[in-house]
Parts: sequence; C-alpha cells; structure tokens
Amino acid sequence: MLQEWRLRQGIISSLLMGVVTVVGVGFAVLGEPLEAGLQAGLFWIALLFGLFPALARGFITEEETGTADLLRVGARASAVFWGKWLFHATLYLLLSVVLIPLYALMITPLRGNLLDWLMLWILGGFCLVSVLTLCGALVACTAVRGALLAVLTFPLLLPLLLLLIAGTKAILLGQNVYGALQGVLGYALMMSTGAAWVFERIWRET
Repeated sequence: MLQEWRLRQGIISSLLMGVVTVVGVGFAVLGEPLEAGLQAGLFWIALLFGLFPALARGFITEEETGTADLLRVGARASAVFWGKWLFHATLYLLLSVVLIPLYALMITPLRGNLLDWLMLWILGGFCLVSVLTLCGALVACTAVRGALLAVLTFPLLLPLLLLLIAGTKAILLGQNVYGALQGVLGYALMMSTGAAWVFERIWRET
C-alpha cells in the first residue's frame, strides 16, 4: 500500500479520468432533465471510469520492474492481495470524495435516504475493488493487458452494475432499496472470498 502511494501514478490518472468523465457528461446533459435510471447509470459509470486506470496497473508495476518474483518469495499471497485491495479501497474513497460532489454540482444533486446511499456506496465499492484487484492480478503477466482486462472484468462487473443501478434508482425514487442491497451484499461476500481464493492459487504459479 505504501509503495503504491509513493508512486502516485495510478492516483493521478484515476483522478484525472474521473474528473474528465464527470465534467464531460455534465456539459453534455447541461440543463436537460434526467430520469432516475439514467442518473443512476451515470453515477456508477463515473466512479468506475475513475477506478479503472489505477486498478489496471495494480500488479503491473512489479512485473515491469522485475520485483514480482521477489514479492512471491518474501510475502504471503493473502498479504499481497489484501495490501493491493486496501490501496484500491482508499483510492475508491478518495475518488468518491472528489467525484460525488462534482457529480452533484455538474450533473444533478443526489436525493434520497442518506443511510441507503451510504450502504450502497460501501457494498458497491467493496465489490468493485475486489473484482478489479483480482482481474489486475490475472492480466499482469500478459502482453495484451488492456484488452484482456476489459474482457475479464465485463462478465464480473455486469451483474454488479445492474444491481447498483437498480438500487440507486430506487433510492432516487424513494422506493424500497433493501432487495438491491441484499443482492449487492451477497455478491460482495462471494467476490471477496472467491477473489482471495483464486488469487492465492494463481499467485504462486505465474
């Protein structure tokens, strides 16, 4: 985690991508009324686009500098995975602090129950970080990382994004959100344990 924060490349690129996404969408829809479903989709797309540049580089730094083998020898797989996960989680928090107020200012103010928003944001972030941390590890040793990362993440992220958009739409409309929250919670538990288990199997074999 400390190594990632010292490099700062992923942090700067993520903030830039997230801000550009929100500002671009904000100018595109300026003055236009947006239905709740579209607002929900734009909200999570903005956060996902901000996360992608840093998470795509999650394990590439070690491969490029030639220190991946040393890391495999000197650290447990679980420590490596959760260390990377923790950095990505703090980056998700940082992006949220910057992008959510910017989204409310440029696109549309956020409405609905604050507790529901908070629960959906925490569970959604937990899932996003777990999926992209695992996929970053899977593609680190390949030659076509960018294309392969997109192929791997799409089937894992699609169900999650549908649940998050449905939950966000329900919050905006003042409807019951607990069905969507239960789905996201189940997906979060499955992905966190599954990602850690899969990572431990592949980390020693790559």
